[in-house]
Amino acid sequence: MTNANTTPAAGRVRGFSLVEMLLAIFILGIGVISIAALFPAGIALQRQATDDVVGPIVAKNALSTIRSKLSQSDFGSFYDFGLVPSYNNGIAGTIKTSGNVIVPQVSGDWCWMRPGFLFDAANNGTIDVFSAGYTRQQLSIQPFPPTTLKATEIPDGVAFSGTSSLFGIPYNRARYPLFLDPAAAGTLDPVSQRLREPLVTFTQAERSWPQAGSSASNTPPQYYWDCMFRRNGGRVQVAVFVYRVTPPGGEPRGYTVARSDNTLLGTPLPAGSMDVTPATPPIPMVYYAPNPGTANSWPNRTGGTAPPDEIPGTGPGTPFGLGKTWDDWMAPGQVWVDNHGNIHGVLRGRLVPGATGSALPNQGPVKLQRRIPVMPRAPVFGTAPGVNADNAAGSLHAYIEAIWFVPNTDLRGNTITPVYATVEEL
Repeated sequence: MTNANTTPAAGRVRGFSLVEMLLAIFILGIGVISIAALFPAGIALQRQATDDVVGPIVAKNALSTIRSKLSQSDFGSFYDFGLVPSYNNGIAGTIKTSGNVIVPQVSGDWCWMRPGFLFDAANNGTIDVFSAGYTRQQLSIQPFPPTTLKATEIPDGVAFSGTSSLFGIPYNRARYPLFLDPAAAGTLDPVSQRLREPLVTFTQAERSWPQAGSSASNTPPQYYWDCMFRRNGGRVQVAVFVYRVTPPGGEPRGYTVARSDNTLLGTPLPAGSMDVTPATPPIPMVYYAPNPGTANSWPNRTGGTAPPDEIPGTGPGTPFGLGKTWDDWMAPGQVWVDNHGNIHGVLRGRLVPGATGSALPNQGPVKLQRRIPVMPRAPVFGTAPGVNADNAAGSLHAYIEAIWFVPNTDLRGNTITPVYATVEEL
């Protein structure tokens, strides 16, 4: 006889043991972690895709803004002021490599020159194309502004008379008449005083994207641009650098270009490699390449083993200032504009100094997206008279003598990410 209180074995419901539950959670956790690891990579790729799309748009808007205020006829040459382009404690119409090689210029031409910057409270971050805040006419009409509130390409000035100096990019002296007597200029009537050196500025707001008042005005600016100019073959060109700014901690806040801070440069700074002071324009920065025609020139065309798309002297064990702006040109994703007007992108950059003999990609050497070109043998590309060989020290068209780039950090702790660069005729 069967007991009614006895449940058959086949009808029993058996639960999971604690060990089985823990094992299941462990397996699920591995899957979740694996999926979660894809999100940062996806966000980075989305950010890169956005930069690739927005960068050229911002650059085109920048060029339109620049052309709305400037034209070829606004610019002049150093000869208009009785000067010859020469290296004078910084860029003054020409450049000097770190090996003290002066790069020749065609008569009337000048190399890349950066606009001045204003850092006073009312104009913080504004660029002053012709450095009018430093020029002699400004000195005669109002008190000379302290250098702590300004930055210009030629902070000490280039004398073209006993009483006057040029402090920035040469302007068209015929279009903007020059008063040779500063004392007399201050006595002129207000209408005549307007015929002083041109004051052409672009505010920080004008150099942001999206701008206030645009269709995307509810979106705070994330992209900014800065520029520099050169006269090449008698025509003025403009280089535009587009970059993205990420404040410390990622919190939204206003941004203005900060002046250079020598504590961010790092040590040891290679001799003759940079001209950086609080009185020089901070964006873009300039880095002078090694002596052309040597084993360290960019590229090495002296028979070395480095390919033409690698930068000699940047391998593991070579000097590298981690987080220092003087080495930011080596960072992955950097964008350069060289003295020939070529644009270079860093395909493989450096993140750590590394050890000699290491082959890890983030320890160098710096590899570019494409090989460094040899420019045609022409005076506008720095060809010295009587020099024909591309690997000769005087054939400056075969090498990079200097690069201009956007630093990756500033003294306010902002992270600056280069996005795009372009060079066009004004």
